[in-house]
Formats: sequence, structure tokens, C-alpha cells
Amino acid sequence: MSKLKRENRAYFFVYAPPLKGVRPSKREAPQMPFRDAKPWQCSVYYYWWEYLRRHKGYRRTCEQGGKGRYAKLYADFGDVHESEFWEWWRRHDFLFGEPRTRHVEEVTNFSKQELDDSNSVLIRVPLENRLSHSTRQFKRVLAPLVKETYRRKTVSRAPYPVATKPVLSSLHQHLMVWDAKQANPKMDDADIADLAKVYVNTVVNGETVASLKRLDLPFWDVEKVIRRRKQLSVQRHLRIADQYIANVAKGKFPLRDGR
Repeated sequence: MSKLKRENRAYFFVYAPPLKGVRPSKREAPQMPFRDAKPWQCSVYYYWWEYLRRHKGYRRTCEQGGKGRYAKLYADFGDVHESEFWEWWRRHDFLFGEPRTRHVEEVTNFSKQELDDSNSVLIRVPLENRLSHSTRQFKRVLAPLVKETYRRKTVSRAPYPVATKPVLSSLHQHLMVWDAKQANPKMDDADIADLAKVYVNTVVNGETVASLKRLDLPFWDVEKVIRRRKQLSVQRHLRIADQYIANVAKGKFPLRDGR
């Protein structure tokens, strides 16, 4: 059984969470991963769920009611196949949420963990000074430290932090190619590219198939180059998707080991 429990509070997410309605204006909306994408599909957390659903080993664990190789992950993520995304998200959003905001407080005994905390700073405040004077000094000491912190990459403290800055359109394209190949394992990769609508540059040495056809010139060589480009692009998408799927079952997403 999972040790993680959902608290009765609003959670903050480092990246835009999925929504059913209009995204609040306070936060910049992420780019749509594909045309006419629903608001709840415009989130890295939606693709986390989608990629986990593609993992065969995790599917077996779901079919076995949480028993098997991925039982530990199942205790947190549950059966990602039993319902639609939104129902799953409402029960598991806390997995990606940040802990409660910490407050300034007096600490008399310091643990080693507190001393090693890179997101905290120890300050000595003379109590004999006026509060207004100490506040000015406090701001002067903290200002450069806070500025430097903001320069650094935001470190998520969520139980399952997003591994790298996601590009939703790429996550979507990798998945579409992977799905197309799974449904058509014997189909040539160039045809998979057409099926999954993979973009490739169709200009070869300043010529296109269409321009050569208009001039009634041979176009087979250009067509061959374009077809090869499609094959290579699909193979790259498949390699990346395989890595994402493998690592999502380790609780890390989107994470890949190479191109």
C-alpha cells in the first residue's frame, strides 16, 4: 500500500496541470500538443499517464491487481487502464504536487538535514534592534540569495517530479509514431511516417517531387531520399518513445538515455 496520501488542499504543480475548462490567466497556457487538443491534454501529466499505459510490464501488474514486478509503482499510480484520464487524475494529482509552502519560523535545534538544505539559509537576527531596522537588514541579506535561487533551475519537491522540461508536441508525436508501429508492425517505416503525419523536409537539392513532375523530369531519386528521411525520422521517434516508456515505469518522465 502506498505511503503517499492526498491532502485536502489545492496543490501547486511546477508545470501546467490538466484542466477541464479555461486555464486561469495567472498562468501561461502551454502550447497545444496537437490541433484541437482538449485542455486536459495540454499537460505533461496527461502524457505521463499515456506513456505509462504503453508499458507492457506495468499493464500486466494492473491485470494482476497490483501484484508483480511493478507492484511498488502500482501502489502509487494504481490501474491506469481502468478509467479515463480525468478520473485517474482526480485521485492521483498529488503525486506531482509540491509540498506545502514553508514559512519563516524560529528554530532552536538544527538537524544535519536542515543544515544541508540548499533551499534554506541560516540568519542571525539581533533581537535588541528595532523590527524596522532588522527588516531592512533582512531584505538586504536575502535579496541576492533569492535572486541567485531564481536563476537556478526550479527543483521540484513533488513525490514524482517531472524529469526534464517537456515539449508536449514532441511527446505527442513520439507516441503517435509508437502507436502506429504497434498497430502495423510489418508496415514500412516510411509509410508509418505518412500514417502518423510525421514532418520531414521534402526539398532535395532545391527540388521537390512536385516540381520535377511539372517539368516532366525524373523524380525517383528525390522520392528515394525523402522516403529515407521518413524512415530515419520514424526510427528516431520509436527509439525515444521506447526510452520514455521504459523510464516511466521507473517513476521518471520524460526521461531518455539518448536520441
